[in-house]
This record gives sequence, C-alpha cells and structure tokens, in this order.
Amino acid sequence: MVQLLVMQLCPLQHCFGFIDGTVRPICRPGENQRSFYNGHKRVHALKYQAVATPDGLIAHLSAPLEGRRHDSAMLAESRLLDALQTLPLSNNGHRYCVYGDAGYPLRPQLIVPFAGNVTQLQQQFNTDMSSGRIAVEWAFGKVTRYFAFVGYTKGQKLLLQPVAAHYFCAVLLTNCHTCLYGNEGATHFNIDPPSLYEYLS
Repeated sequence: MVQLLVMQLCPLQHCFGFIDGTVRPICRPGENQRSFYNGHKRVHALKYQAVATPDGLIAHLSAPLEGRRHDSAMLAESRLLDALQTLPLSNNGHRYCVYGDAGYPLRPQLIVPFAGNVTQLQQQFNTDMSSGRIAVEWAFGKVTRYFAFVGYTKGQKLLLQPVAAHYFCAVLLTNCHTCLYGNEGATHFNIDPPSLYEYLS
C-alpha cells in the first residue's frame, strides 16, 4: 500500500486520494458487443477504476470491466472498501478515506459530495473537494498523453491483444515517469512523489 499522504489543500484532512473511473475505448468486439458498449461515451470500451494520490501517482488500479458497467459496480468488484477498512486510524482518530463523485455510495472509507438542498458551507466543501478531485483526471490524462497507443481504438482489439495488460503497463510506466519528473497533481498539492527506487522496491 502506498504511503499515506494527507491532503494539504482540501478540507477533508483524513482523505489521502481521489477515486474515479475511466472509459477506455476499444475496437468493436466480434462478440458481446452490447456488454462492452458505453452509452454515455457512445463507444465500445473497458472501464477501469483508479485512486490517485496527492503525490501524483495512480496508487490503485482495478481490473477492467465491460464498458456498460457503472462505477458503483466497479467499486464492488474491486473490493477496495475492504482494503481501506484495514488501514489504521489517523492520529486524531479518523478513518482514512478516499473522495469520489456522486456516482459512488457514501461510506466511512469513501466520501462523496453533499447532495440535495445544501447549505452554503456544504456547497463550499463540495467546491473545495472538487478542485482537488481533478488530480485523478490529470493522472488519467498523463497515461494517454505519454502512451498514446492505449487511446488508439483500432489497435485495442479485445481477445486478439492483451488490451488490459497494455493499459496496466502504461499506468506503471507513467507512475515511473512521475517519480522522476513529477506531474500536475504533485505540483498542485506541493507533495513530491517517491523516488523511483522507493516506488519500485
């Protein structure tokens, strides 16, 4: 488990990462096309769930699911909440948690935005946390920026190529690059990533 890091720019001080899913388009499969079709993006795809930490790394990446599956389904399949349950409490007795969007269920280990008729203070909390949650989008973006082949739809042929392995390797190498050169997330939170030796050891 990556070393726990406390957010410096977010009001939720026992939050150490942001969770989100990403839709990675694939070439239209010859079988089970409806299972892999993502209606929101209008593409055939695999979906991955990741947790980005404030040092700029993707600290958790789940196994892919079919493109039609919801983020909450990925969360259940990943058993991430079970893993977070085993973490020790913070120094002030809070349980460490991750922060996600409204598509996720509220849990002690997973905090989501206030919904409904919110107060001004709750709205400010949502705004502040949203400004930090973009870190996971930056992390996803860096993967496809440096390893563009994972975004080349015609080259991602399910059952003919190790599509998921390609993406996992791209994430691993992106993390290595972040250890050496940093990224937007690490700069935003002013937290240095680990050295490459520390990350790989």
